[in-house]
Amino acid sequence: MGAAGARHAVSDLRAWQIATVHQLRHYGRSYRFLGLVGAVAFVSALTLAFQLDAGVSAVRIAQLDSPSEYLSNFLDYTGLWVVLAAAFFAGDALSVDFSTGAGYYMLVLPFRRPILLAGRYAAAAAVTMAVVGVYYLFGTAGAVYFFGGSGIPWTDLGLSLALAALFALAALSVAFCVSAFFRSPAAGVLVTLLTLYVGFTVLESVVELAGVEPWFSLAYAGGAMAAILDTDFVHLQVIPLGEDQTYTVWSATVSEAVAIMLAYTAVFLPLSGYLYQRKESTG
Repeated sequence: MGAAGARHAVSDLRAWQIATVHQLRHYGRSYRFLGLVGAVAFVSALTLAFQLDAGVSAVRIAQLDSPSEYLSNFLDYTGLWVVLAAAFFAGDALSVDFSTGAGYYMLVLPFRRPILLAGRYAAAAAVTMAVVGVYYLFGTAGAVYFFGGSGIPWTDLGLSLALAALFALAALSVAFCVSAFFRSPAAGVLVTLLTLYVGFTVLESVVELAGVEPWFSLAYAGGAMAAILDTDFVHLQVIPLGEDQTYTVWSATVSEAVAIMLAYTAVFLPLSGYLYQRKESTG
């Protein structure tokens, strides 16, 4: 074959770009992405509508006349939206290659499996942050309306968004690992939701009752996204329950949250790659 007809191997970088763009197009056309963005917009708009109905003065009093406190309370559910995005976009991102006919088309491409995983991971991170960005946009718009732009703690808000991005990477790492472990896409989505939201929440409550800081919980680390804007933040609260009985509640500091999120990403993303590499498609 002449030089004009010679074929060149696709580089890993080019393969990653193709996998990422392909997955992004898939997400962009999916009802999951449109539905989740719509849900975030609807809930956020409804929240702002109730606040507008209450009036500027009432909102300022309720938020201690602090835009930082307002943002902290508004963004308190960021973790929930990230978990939902992780389940929808990553809970079945790898299992589809082993439980459906898609694997016979995807896994025969001249792309290494780690590159396919990296492309899907990047695409899932992008759409997850798009969902988070919509939520932050509504929260920021509300804070500007009720308190004015000059009073917004832009630096802390930026740090909160950075923590949200890191939390998304950690949650997606867990979701990809679950997806690589289960062959059923539905099971991957369900287990991701149960693990990241229900499981961690229940576990936190149990260990706090025992007087132990839930430093191992990803959900615990996620609380820092709103806590960094909380003007009344305290790391530890001891709540009296009765005679000689107390209940201790912890809130993660920024440094703790970053360490926990990085640890989850560093452990579960490589593990998902290992599981993905070893499995075979059965159709």
